[in-house]
Amino acid sequence: MSTDVEPSATAAGVRAVPPLRILLVLKTSQGGMWVLPHIDELRRRGHSVIVVLPAESGRLRAALQERGVPLTDSPFDFRFRPSPGALAGLLRLRHLFRRLSPDVLHYHLYASALAARLAGIGLGVPKVHMVAGPLYLESGPIRTAERLLSRLDSVTIGGSEFTARRYRELGRPHGRYPAIPYGLDTQYFQPLGERTRTGTRTILGVDQGSFVVVMIALVYAPKRLVCGGRGIKGHDVLISAWRKFHAEHPDSRLILVGSGFDEAGERYRQQLIHLLRLDDDTSTGITWLDTTDDVRPYYAAADLSVSPSLSDNHGAAVEAGAMGLPSVVSDAGGLPEAVPRDGGWVVPRGNSDALAQALAMAHGEHVRRVLHLRGARARQHILTNFSGSRVAQAIADTIEEAAGRPATGRVFSLFTDARFIVRGGGWVPVDPANGPSAREGYLRDGNRIRVVARSEPLPGGSSFQFEDGSELRPLPYYHGGGGLLAKLVPLTTSVVHAVADADAVLLRLPGAVGSVAAAACRALNRRYAVEVVGDPAEVLRSGALGAAGRRLAGPAAGYLRWVVRGASASRFVTSKTLQRRYPPRPGTPTMTIPNVRLSKSMFVDQGRHWSPGPFRLVAIGSHETRYKGHDVLLKAIRLLLDDEVPVTAAIAGDGRIHHELLALGRSAGLTGHVTFTGTLDDRATVIDLLDSASLFVMPSRTEGLPRALVEAMARALPAVGSAVGGIPELLDRSCLVPADDEVALAAGIRRLISNPREWETQSRRNLAVARDYEQSVLDERLTSWLRDVPSARSRR
Repeated sequence: MSTDVEPSATAAGVRAVPPLRILLVLKTSQGGMWVLPHIDELRRRGHSVIVVLPAESGRLRAALQERGVPLTDSPFDFRFRPSPGALAGLLRLRHLFRRLSPDVLHYHLYASALAARLAGIGLGVPKVHMVAGPLYLESGPIRTAERLLSRLDSVTIGGSEFTARRYRELGRPHGRYPAIPYGLDTQYFQPLGERTRTGTRTILGVDQGSFVVVMIALVYAPKRLVCGGRGIKGHDVLISAWRKFHAEHPDSRLILVGSGFDEAGERYRQQLIHLLRLDDDTSTGITWLDTTDDVRPYYAAADLSVSPSLSDNHGAAVEAGAMGLPSVVSDAGGLPEAVPRDGGWVVPRGNSDALAQALAMAHGEHVRRVLHLRGARARQHILTNFSGSRVAQAIADTIEEAAGRPATGRVFSLFTDARFIVRGGGWVPVDPANGPSAREGYLRDGNRIRVVARSEPLPGGSSFQFEDGSELRPLPYYHGGGGLLAKLVPLTTSVVHAVADADAVLLRLPGAVGSVAAAACRALNRRYAVEVVGDPAEVLRSGALGAAGRRLAGPAAGYLRWVVRGASASRFVTSKTLQRRYPPRPGTPTMTIPNVRLSKSMFVDQGRHWSPGPFRLVAIGSHETRYKGHDVLLKAIRLLLDDEVPVTAAIAGDGRIHHELLALGRSAGLTGHVTFTGTLDDRATVIDLLDSASLFVMPSRTEGLPRALVEAMARALPAVGSAVGGIPELLDRSCLVPADDEVALAAGIRRLISNPREWETQSRRNLAVARDYEQSVLDERLTSWLRDVPSARSRR
């Protein structure tokens, strides 16, 4: 069924350049899932994307339909044979191209490329070919044909540097053959933690201390003219190497994950299992599992990934590296590009002896407990070079340039109090909330973001580009008020230089960096925009910084009012609280845009059902200062237990006062009742914690708009919080308590967990409120506001 209707409304994030109509041609409805981020990015930029693909059902078709991408069934079956039927199919495809009138023809996979090139001859439409892998270029006749046929492409994107180089060897200019990897969602593929590792090993029947190797790949049947008649993924090579290795290390295990690509591939797999007796994993140490929709648990269970392909692009090494797993790869195609020198091993393709030796070296590092260091370096390599968002932007830029409409975005310098430390050869944020998701909203409309923040010295240089293409401009690193005073002079100098160089200035306030930058903007006659994310007076009056801090509350509030009053554009994370206290200058662009942006996957479908105790309380927040009031929560839990209310609690967070909170818990006799989890680095662990809870508690002494609370509400979790900052804009009035009052907090918790009807009412209400923080809606508002942020270099 054809569904080639134009969308009724332009996608979010319309660009300043005219939108393009892009026709994407694919020979499959099942594979090619890697095109989805590219399509998402193009549609975010306001372009229309229509996909032409075979009529059969499949994973790709389902995913495109779920996104609302217009689809058209291909009138050509992508089978090239000398027959009138094939010619007629190509003519019908050409007629379809004429009818849809695209601005750009875009295609992946070789059969798609041949069809789109031939059917598009003479239509005057730019053509962008992205090459999924180099296998067909290993054929002499095809390589000769491509010397001519590739000239029908306006641009031929190599999915790896290896592939791009092979095309450049055909005699075309470098600019017509750029190398852009397919990329990966590095938030989805990330280390999952010890619980997933332990649980998956238990399911597999693998000892927790065993050395585990994983290979994740579909099985392709051998073809006479390809790779000498051997399976291209090299399963036979690995199995041969494994037998040699396993004979010396019988406690090791190999997990193969992947069914046959098609019926022939599955027959080949079964032949391997039968001939090599792989169904007896007790003697071989090999377990072969079918294809699964989620391969991450198997990476998490492993110590090493292997990709022994005879021909490949970047293969599974990208997924493995993103999961923090080192790899052994063959030297085929682009595989070596996916493994940094100190993040794994590269061996000659088809050489089982060399592969066995690499397995032995990895096992040795596993025994010495240093193998994980290679995994950390592998992840940093993937974050820097293969991030899906950054790759999707590069592909969208290439398509726009091929159509004669290059990107016209701006560079925003964001001055923030975030801190970055050195890990794995690059910078990572101390607070995960300042990671890639915090920058994502700024990167629409072709924009770039330069984060100006305090950062530890990076060995070997001071410039750094994050995986999403944004940049970190480091400021002198300090910690706490004493550190600020010690570094104030070099900090001020660095901030002044960053302001002077900025194209557009964003100040995140309150905070020392933003405050210094505001004074620099005034002194240098630069225009600036503010992002007000909290109330400094509330912070200081809370006593979190002691008696001296209380005396500074008034001056701090006055300074922020002066800064906001002088801003040319203002963004507030609350809908009214901060705006009343720090009013913007009349007539300037002002918008409510919370920092909290939740993906659709964060939301549950419906409210929860109450169940009797014991009740588990959860609190999440930094232990850097006493802002979050976790000491008040501990005192409230003691009161509840004294009243025989059956509660336990999990408190997530880390920082300077963490040990103080541990000591308070012990002195209050809460050992066994309260668990301190430390910082939760991955989203899956946060979700698991929230889903296990009966109530979320946020007893803060001050807040802007708290992300942790909104995330809990998105999981339909009832909550009790203090009536400070933006919390009253989130919770029902009946669920608010005074700050710094453990008696009121205990009463509020008891009231809600003991009333099933009210508990379920708040569950449904919180879920409904949280839906206002869905990412796509807020990103569109941020994009709109950024268009109104003026250039820094001209003041009215």
